[in-house]
Amino acid sequence: MAKFYGIGTGPGDSSLLTVKAVETLKNLDVLYTPEAKKGGESLALSIVSKYLPESLEIKSRHFPMNFESGEKILAWDKVAQEIIEDVKEGKDVGFITLGDPMIYSTYVYVMERLIGEVDVETIPGISSFSNIASNQNFPLVMDKEPLIIMPCTIEEEKIDYALRNYSSIVLMKVYKNFKNIVQKLEENNLIDNAILVSNSSQDSEAVYTDLRDIHLEEKISYFSTILVNKENKVG
Repeated sequence: MAKFYGIGTGPGDSSLLTVKAVETLKNLDVLYTPEAKKGGESLALSIVSKYLPESLEIKSRHFPMNFESGEKILAWDKVAQEIIEDVKEGKDVGFITLGDPMIYSTYVYVMERLIGEVDVETIPGISSFSNIASNQNFPLVMDKEPLIIMPCTIEEEKIDYALRNYSSIVLMKVYKNFKNIVQKLEENNLIDNAILVSNSSQDSEAVYTDLRDIHLEEKISYFSTILVNKENKVG
């Protein structure tokens, strides 16, 4: 029976895909790949390309990254309907997404439209912050400590609250709000407890332990994450 698979590619290094993800990719008939820009390259596709069979049909689809909800909903509806048609034709269909499919992923909006229409299986991937923590020997939580994961596009007061009240915080989507985030870390005396990584596990990966660097904003990429642990001094 044909099936739909949502597949997490991990943060960027193709060797970090799970065995299950690789085995699934090798047996697909159709693979959908997301594009942030029309006609642009898909980072997710570049990560999995070495595992794809020659016979695989690849469908690159554009997902708008702006805040125009109508445009985004139209894109999700269209891709979901196309996937449903492919699966009902007897094809095993995959959709790849960076990191883990259940963490700030466009995949979820597509998945929600497929459940109840076709058989759906989601395969987890290593998140960027898990990879950063392991690579940098940077513990996140121990014992009874909570871990707070938040996008820096959230309301400022929620970021302030987290920095004041929790010991371990993952700050994602820091690119557009970087200066403000650094200022908040300074105000909360957390600048020496924070590490920033751009393009985790990719060839262009860059690790920054001095967030006071005045030129840092010019160096970091869109894919940048900050880890904070009040119990762990950096450097």
